Amino acid sequence: MRTVLKVSVSLIVFVLAAVLLNHASARVAFMGDSITEGWAFPRANFGIYGQTTAQMLARFPAQVPNRNFRAVVILGGTNDTLLGIDPAVTIANLSRMVDLARAAGIEPILAEIPPIYRERGRFLPAVQRLNASIVGLASAKQVKLADYYDALLNHPACFSDGTHLKRRGYLRMELALLRTENVY
Repeated sequence: MRTVLKVSVSLIVFVLAAVLLNHASARVAFMGDSITEGWAFPRANFGIYGQTTAQMLARFPAQVPNRNFRAVVILGGTNDTLLGIDPAVTIANLSRMVDLARAAGIEPILAEIPPIYRERGRFLPAVQRLNASIVGLASAKQVKLADYYDALLNHPACFSDGTHLKRRGYLRMELALLRTENVY
């Protein structure tokens, strides 16, 4: 029993050390809003505070294709949800980014948005609906999906303000991403 426990603890420590000491490959782009912008893990970080998926889509062609990226992690929809933008519009924008990435020979990786705990969690149902659509889009387009929602669900202490993450929240996202894709 102790041997198994020591191996498990050692494995956990190794994974945490790898995540804390390393960054994602410079060949993996991260497209997003302030959640991406505040994340120290990406080397190619294209997160901009306050952006909707429409704004992300507008800058995507100039920032991602033709820059030698092998993959792009697309995390968008938090600001769309906060602003009450129709989820169909959000999904159309995410779908177009997936298409642009593929056309450029870049593997797209979609991401479910994390829970939003602001205003006593009133956004959680909208986040769940949008994430169900993101899961559907990933399935329809046959792309990988990073599940940041479940990684952060029931962990409001990982958030600084109910939307933005503390380091421990980002660590949960990094582990969820590593279950999806080797980003090193």
